[in-house]
Amino acid sequence: MDYYLVDLAIALEHIVLAATDLGLGTCWIAGYDEERVKEVLGVPKGIRVVALTPLGYPAEKEGIGGSMIRVFARSGRRKPMQELVHQERW
Repeated sequence: MDYYLVDLAIALEHIVLAATDLGLGTCWIAGYDEERVKEVLGVPKGIRVVALTPLGYPAEKEGIGGSMIRVFARSGRRKPMQELVHQERW
């Protein structure tokens, strides 16, 4: 068994649950054409895309969760978001 898939499933589900708790909108996406996704996002050869999740603030409200995320994201104790997240492209 490829345990990285189990590890990924656990990690992504934690992200989905934490995001929901903070008032963010997200969902698990597993049905897609991996090669097309890699092409659109500019993912290098040798890197697998095994799941996707959109993540963002719902248009209808932001709430306190969004404010908390901004405070934590600006903390000097955390890595810059650019090191952790790829947005739109690799």
